[in-house]
Amino acid sequence: MRINANTRSLIFRIINIVIVVGLGVFLVYYLLSGINISDLKKSFLQAYIPSLAIGLILWFIMDFFKTYRQLILVDSPYLRYGDMFLVTLIRDAFNMVLPARTGELSYVYVLKKKFKIPVEVGISTLVVGLIFDLIIVFCMVLISVIIAVVNMSTVSPTGLIIIAVALLAASLMLLYFLSKVINLFIRFGGFLKGRFTRIAKNNVFSYLYDKLIETNKSIEIIQKRRIYWKVYLLSIATRVMKYTSYYFFIHAFLAPFGYTFSDLPYWEILLATIAAEISAILPTHAVAGLGTYEGAFVLAAVGLGLPKEHAIIAGFNYHIVNLVSTILQGLVAILIIVMPFYKIRKDTAANNLESKNIDSK
Repeated sequence: MRINANTRSLIFRIINIVIVVGLGVFLVYYLLSGINISDLKKSFLQAYIPSLAIGLILWFIMDFFKTYRQLILVDSPYLRYGDMFLVTLIRDAFNMVLPARTGELSYVYVLKKKFKIPVEVGISTLVVGLIFDLIIVFCMVLISVIIAVVNMSTVSPTGLIIIAVALLAASLMLLYFLSKVINLFIRFGGFLKGRFTRIAKNNVFSYLYDKLIETNKSIEIIQKRRIYWKVYLLSIATRVMKYTSYYFFIHAFLAPFGYTFSDLPYWEILLATIAAEISAILPTHAVAGLGTYEGAFVLAAVGLGLPKEHAIIAGFNYHIVNLVSTILQGLVAILIIVMPFYKIRKDTAANNLESKNIDSK
């Protein structure tokens, strides 16, 4: 008996869900079995409130920066800041729960469904923002690694500063020539399509190739609108606020065990939190990241010198606070946006359609 493609796809999805859920449950059990649960409760109930408050404030500020960045990327006069802020909160909540960053698609869906922003605009602005984030996070990782190496060796601080400035300059150059770099990939993709019939007929390749072209056009438009560096600076602010909020969360939950700020080097904690964030991109990301997120953080934190027990405690508590606050914000945003009293600007749909038609002419 042959199994059709739809049935095979369903079976693979079920198997993937079972594996992902099973991995998450196993990791949660394994990590929690390595600590004293009373210490976990102590860390949470006796958390250092000032650090916890600063972490939450920085998290909210990050949302404001991210909202403003996406608002100027979309560039619709009929989309208010408050509208985009709600979209941002919903996007963050779905990203927290769904694996492999599939929650990002909620941004495109809500813009289209509620505010009639074309799907192409949603996808292109989403991809552009993610590209900026990726480049900035990569630079932060390199700087963190360099600083960690310097702390364990005799490299001079002057050399560190020179390397950090060089990395910053390299990221600026990459972003400045980003359109040209992407265009090289577009040409290579065109060459493959023209040379190999099988690749040209592949739906996935054709879809990704078309989206790459659309994304590059969006980047060129952004550069012409003279907002490129504004988007870049807002992206830096977003990432710095995010990882600094994590730093304060971790300090808040380790303070009951006598940890001070000097015991928690910023750049090393940043590396551990970025490792945890990277785990959310993988298909093995468990439901809400429980288990896999903490596992990635603990692995990196222990490698950087934090005791395993305290790494597990910090990982679980800061992730839980981050998870709960983000999901609650997202739920509130969803409730507000679907309520009858929430009105979008009049004729938003008609105006967006009209502006799209004008642009196509």
